[in-house]
Amino acid sequence: MASRVIHLAIAAQLADRLGVRDKDRFYFGHVLPDMILGEYEIRLPLKKKTHFYALLPSGRKIYDFYKFYDDYKDKFSDGLYLGYYVHLIEDNVFRQYLYYRVGLIKRRGEPELLDELYKDYHLLNPILRERFDIALPTVPQGLEDEEIFRRFDFKVSEYLDEMKGDLTERPEGELRHFTQELIGEFMEEAADVVVKEMKALQNGEHYLSLDEYSIENYYKGELRNDY
Repeated sequence: MASRVIHLAIAAQLADRLGVRDKDRFYFGHVLPDMILGEYEIRLPLKKKTHFYALLPSGRKIYDFYKFYDDYKDKFSDGLYLGYYVHLIEDNVFRQYLYYRVGLIKRRGEPELLDELYKDYHLLNPILRERFDIALPTVPQGLEDEEIFRRFDFKVSEYLDEMKGDLTERPEGELRHFTQELIGEFMEEAADVVVKEMKALQNGEHYLSLDEYSIENYYKGELRNDY
């Protein structure tokens, strides 16, 4: 999945394009699905829940934002829920980039790969936070009363304390799997897909099917242009 700083960088691009009124709630919603802590073996099943992970009839895997939409579509005027929704879309697109554009499909599931990716994320953090003026998200007032917050065991204060390091670190080293250009390409496409999804929702439909968004499918170059 994309890092929290990458998500916030996309959020900074989307806030104006989508006409988001409460940007603070939108930014917080953008990272809320990831606010799960613990060792990998503990964190993974929890994140599958917060990301609405599902198996499709085709056998493909998906972060099922359709399900999230069905559950919370009446709340999409609230930036918190809108941010959460587009986070799920972005992670689906990111998996496709990671496995196909970067070419890591054969290494999927390797513990060593996760360590390598996190090293790249840390190297990207200072680049992205300066380019997009990224700050620590503000905890929305009344968060504890929100339906989505009560649904899962989020660790907000602990997560934000951990995230402070992302906004100050300046690690040294070379990117192994990503380039700045590739991350920029991913963020641009993810933002475009989200904008087209929101336009499609106005017509009572989704932009792409779940199979088209699924982790194993790669739709680059095959996107519809009617939105």
